[in-house]
Amino acid sequence: MAQSLAHRWGQIIGETFEAFVRGVLEDVAKRHNLFLDMKGPRRARGRQLRVNWRDVFGNDHSLDYVLERGGSEDSLGIPVAFIESVWRRYTKHSKNKAQEIEAAVLPLAQTFARHQPFCGAVIAGEFTVNALRQLKSKGFAVLHIPYDSILEAFRAIGIDAASEDGVAGTSEEEFRLKVERWESMPPEKGRTRFIRKLNVLCKNEIGEFVDLLDAAITRRIVSVRLTVLRGHAVECSTVSAAIAYLLDDAGAGDRRKTSEKREIFEIQVRFNNDARIDASFPSRQEAVSFLRGFEDL
Repeated sequence: MAQSLAHRWGQIIGETFEAFVRGVLEDVAKRHNLFLDMKGPRRARGRQLRVNWRDVFGNDHSLDYVLERGGSEDSLGIPVAFIESVWRRYTKHSKNKAQEIEAAVLPLAQTFARHQPFCGAVIAGEFTVNALRQLKSKGFAVLHIPYDSILEAFRAIGIDAASEDGVAGTSEEEFRLKVERWESMPPEKGRTRFIRKLNVLCKNEIGEFVDLLDAAITRRIVSVRLTVLRGHAVECSTVSAAIAYLLDDAGAGDRRKTSEKREIFEIQVRFNNDARIDASFPSRQEAVSFLRGFEDL
């Protein structure tokens, strides 16, 4: 069955928008020396072309983009950002799409909570206010590119990208002209001009999103608070100091287990962006193992 020209035109907009998203994230990855994983071949995934991460329950989640610290073509790194992107012409199913994004990202954010990964959504086209609010309420940073901005960016390269459904809507012949106009351009020329114009039109919105992403990537530990129940609290300025304290035999001597009492270790890790992680462990070894996961921050 032949593909409709309306569908093909929607694909062109979606593919061009994805090139814009890649450009934004590639700039961030380069500045912070991170690996940007996206759909396509990668030796670390073998034959799997999709970006895929597994949550703590053993469920696989396909994603659009993941920024990794220490990642490479051959090995997975530590996920520092999970980002989904989507283009929609109409507001229909906006809420369902927002829920799909949540379902893909939030279980992974919980699985890798100790790394406090950034959760982002880059959305283009028509979305309801409620759908956008829903994502933000779940902790997502949202970059919304309005439909009018998409149209204006295409006008900059001489294409009327507008379309309407229905009997009086855009005809197949009109879609044919849009597709032919796009495909008559050199492959990179139209895309480059589109992206340049969109960056100008949405400069402030893009800047706000990137600032949030930068803040999450550059997040650093400012203190670690250790509390030994039936003991006392200790404030450490670094993870290594907290680990050293827990491993110190002299410090442990006055808090040894008795036949009736057990030590409980409570840990609060605080970051420079006001985020914090609270955890509790029944043994010194588990507490040390937990803290070792932060030694690279």
